[in-house]
Amino acid sequence: MKRLILTVIAILAMAFVHAQRFEIKGIVKDSTNQELLQSATVFLESKTDSTLISYSITDENGFFKLVGNTAVKEFNFFTSFTGYKEYNKIITFENGTIIDLGTINLSSDVEFLEGIVVNARKAPVTVKQDTLEFNAKSFNTKADANLEDVIKELPGVEIDKDGKITVNGKEVTKILVNGKEFFGDDPQVALKNLPKEIIDKIQVTESKTDEQKANGEAGDANASEINITIDEDKNRGWFSRLTAGAGTDDRYSMSGIVNYFKDSFRVSVLGSSNNINSPGFSFDEIYDAMGNSAYSISRNSNGSFGINGISFGGSGGITSSRSAGLSLANDWDEKVELTGSYFYGNNDTETQTNNRTTTFLPDREFTTTSSSRGRSMGDSHRINTRVEVKLDTLTTISIEPSYNQSSNNSLSNRISNTQDDTGQEIDIESSNNSNSDNYTAGANLYFSRRFKKKGNSISLFTTINVNDSESINDFFSERVISDNGVIDETEIQNQIINQESKGTNFSITPTWRKSLSDDYRLNISYRVSANKQEQSRNVFDRDMVTGEATIFNDALSNDFETDNTQQRPSVGLSYNKDKTRWEITAGLLYQTLNTDNVALDSSFDRSFSNPYIRAYLSKQFGKFGRIYFNYSNNINVPSVNQLQPVEDSTNPQNIIKGNPDLEATNTHNIYLNFNNYNWEEGKGIYSGAGFTYTNNQVAATTTTDDNLVRTTTYTNVDGTYNGYLYSGYSMQFKKDERSIDVSLGLDANLSLNKGFTNGVSFETNNVNLSPNVSFEYSIDDIFELETEYNISFNSSKFSLDNIDDQSFTNHTAAIDLTTFWPKSLIMGLRGEYNVFGNVTEEFDNDSFVLIGSLGYKFAKDKAVVKLKAYDILNQVIDTRRTISQDFISDSSSLVLRQYFMLSFTYKFSKFGGKDPNRE
Repeated sequence: MKRLILTVIAILAMAFVHAQRFEIKGIVKDSTNQELLQSATVFLESKTDSTLISYSITDENGFFKLVGNTAVKEFNFFTSFTGYKEYNKIITFENGTIIDLGTINLSSDVEFLEGIVVNARKAPVTVKQDTLEFNAKSFNTKADANLEDVIKELPGVEIDKDGKITVNGKEVTKILVNGKEFFGDDPQVALKNLPKEIIDKIQVTESKTDEQKANGEAGDANASEINITIDEDKNRGWFSRLTAGAGTDDRYSMSGIVNYFKDSFRVSVLGSSNNINSPGFSFDEIYDAMGNSAYSISRNSNGSFGINGISFGGSGGITSSRSAGLSLANDWDEKVELTGSYFYGNNDTETQTNNRTTTFLPDREFTTTSSSRGRSMGDSHRINTRVEVKLDTLTTISIEPSYNQSSNNSLSNRISNTQDDTGQEIDIESSNNSNSDNYTAGANLYFSRRFKKKGNSISLFTTINVNDSESINDFFSERVISDNGVIDETEIQNQIINQESKGTNFSITPTWRKSLSDDYRLNISYRVSANKQEQSRNVFDRDMVTGEATIFNDALSNDFETDNTQQRPSVGLSYNKDKTRWEITAGLLYQTLNTDNVALDSSFDRSFSNPYIRAYLSKQFGKFGRIYFNYSNNINVPSVNQLQPVEDSTNPQNIIKGNPDLEATNTHNIYLNFNNYNWEEGKGIYSGAGFTYTNNQVAATTTTDDNLVRTTTYTNVDGTYNGYLYSGYSMQFKKDERSIDVSLGLDANLSLNKGFTNGVSFETNNVNLSPNVSFEYSIDDIFELETEYNISFNSSKFSLDNIDDQSFTNHTAAIDLTTFWPKSLIMGLRGEYNVFGNVTEEFDNDSFVLIGSLGYKFAKDKAVVKLKAYDILNQVIDTRRTISQDFISDSSSLVLRQYFMLSFTYKFSKFGGKDPNRE
């Protein structure tokens, strides 16, 4: 293996043997006053075809350094800075590849200062305060590239297999188009569907709240957001994509999206229908709707995923889904902004699971084997809108109404057998037919008024939400208890269970900000919130003679209400100067909890007072580095189900009962992040760690009787914790159209959980360590190769003597190959091999999931016909092991298996103006 790795490295290194390693440096100044210019853009292009070779920005000393590898001999060198005339020069390597340009003096651009528009070459990167702006034209991609293809070329940006975007290790929380949301705040629709040809600039900035945007404050230093600007010439027109495919085993997939732009007005419509566990509109250029399947099924052990609150697949199974959506945005007179979206989702999911669970008690253990089948069908509607009104230059009001509604029907059957080492055996056969209706509605209201003095403002943030959930369950269970083969007892539950849960949440937070100086700011706020929950459960036993559910079961029914109010006055001091930002906020968190058990005619009141602390520090160092620290504490009131003192015996072997005497949970959270990515040289490191310590954690206390019936209630425990660590190092070697990317990563998790079983307390310590390595090699317009390997070391230690400690290792190896040659053919092969070290011999413990695609483009690349193959080797599995405080469970579930599909895609587009990426 070592020899093979060295051979591969040597072969790939030969691709760069003719490259010249160059270094060009200098200092940029103002020609008039000789002031050093920080954040001026410098870049190097090939003189023959204007291909971008390297780029950088100047540091606080006006210094820059361009480095890279290239076989090009002659270049155009450019330097630009807002308000100054562009500097350009022809450079050759005739006298060496290390060049010192000395001092470059930029003169003021009089025409720019007078507001005259001057057409100049667009710099590949520009720094504007806290925003890093990239020119999409400068980054070479294939001709029919989408936004995802462009973002992948940006320095320090990574997109994982699930579509999660990180910039220098910081997660991108949303993607905006011209400053507005595109189908909600989920990035996936924009990533997959916006074509490069309409994109002008990609702006990366810190994620900001409405308050921070209105007051010009710095955002979250640990999260980013991306704004896509559409070129004015391209902001009039429409584009669309329609795809239809049919396959073996009656598999099918259809999807389409249509977008229309006209200045500030934008409307988009999408829809899909398929039975391959896909939302359809998360479109992959190579594999269509099949794109993430090779990874999502094997890596997550199921085919589940969700977008904009609508879930597809899940818990194993095969899902047929239909979805439709509408998104629109518009401005009026630069004073009123409107965005809105509507989603409809319909799913029909079939599931089947086999399970084997061993439960450990202080003095014995027992094993349950079960088999279950189910089908769930549902419809959902989701509406989100946002209206922002600028009353004047200092006053802003925004309101964000939302509404969600869903209806679901599920049918399930389960057969189980439980036995211990004494010969006692319990057989249960149960079925449940459930119908439920749910809705939530709410609105956020934000008001901000800035004063003439910079940094002074008042604001008011209000939120209200109401929810209602109703369900009717037709439940049947037959429980047979036997001892050494002789039946001792038979119990039957034949019931109708009506449940309803209602809730109302309201909060209001006024805030006053006062600038104490250019660097310091005082923040005073008072948050008041109220949460009211009502939950009723009415159980009716069926009459054995008539079969009608008319016998009210008092023991299993209840009517429970809770009122939780919170007051949080706080005072904060913030500092922002140069490269250092920090804020400390302190206050008092006072909560009251009132519960009323209507059925039992009992109630109790409780209050909690705790200090409230928030603190963060963000510090930039050098040209690329940043360190971030955050601390917070929180108080969480137990849920109604945890408080409600009534038995839930829907599963007769596992009865659950709440505890009305629970205390509120107190958590302390610490987070630390470090990143230092040198995009000039294409290498960098990032790392982060978080730790949560909890007192009064709500923990389960379980008692198992002689008939192996488990009754679980809840209590509070102190001293539980969980922590995590992530880190990565990446480097890129680039020579003209060739590039090599290598990434190393390490993830770790640890936790301490506590519980009680049969009156005995126990602890579980879990540790996970997962190093990984990935390698990418590509030649523009020829092929892309990505490989990845991950090994996961897992350990679980139990304090109970009769439970063996668990240690196991999982392995994952993945490959993704895409070829673009010959020009009209696209071939893709994506696979992943998994070895699960913690699965028993009764279940498969390894799989090799392989999908492939062969596509042909024609009609000027507007049309594509593809042959796709899913699970080529027919090895997809859904096996998993779950390790908890007092049990170990192995399961295997139904998943989507091998199929082949032929599809056709056609793209329509028409724009005004010229392509901003083909100047």
